[in-house]
Amino acid sequence: MTWVRVTANDKVFFRIPFDELRPPGKKRKLRIDKYNNYKISLLGLAKEKKFTIPESGCGVTFFIPCPRSWAKKKKRMYHGMLHQSHPDLKNLLSAWEDSLCMEDKYIAHYSHLCKRWVDFPTGWIEIVIPDADLPPIEMPSVEGVM
Repeated sequence: MTWVRVTANDKVFFRIPFDELRPPGKKRKLRIDKYNNYKISLLGLAKEKKFTIPESGCGVTFFIPCPRSWAKKKKRMYHGMLHQSHPDLKNLLSAWEDSLCMEDKYIAHYSHLCKRWVDFPTGWIEIVIPDADLPPIEMPSVEGVM
């Protein structure tokens, strides 16, 4: 599930009964509901595993299932390959961060970000936490700089 931009105007969809919404409004509300359910379920899994996004960063890989309409040969060919189409990596990461933390300003580093195809009916997210902290950055010498 990718990030869904929600504006202040979207709260009207929650005030009007679903049956009275026009088709575009129904579609929008269903999309927002699906996104909210995704966030709740991902947060539940994270709490179950006692996982929080580390401040020192981590590596995140999104494994996205191949479409059912693809032939078996094409699914086998793409399994493990980089996913270079929609959804955008930025939107996947935003949805993941929104699910797991109220404010993501403390996250300063990701060791790697990636999205890959998989020949499975469902996808998953793999998180790799580095063992050691990042080495300190040495300041350049200021000699000869004007």
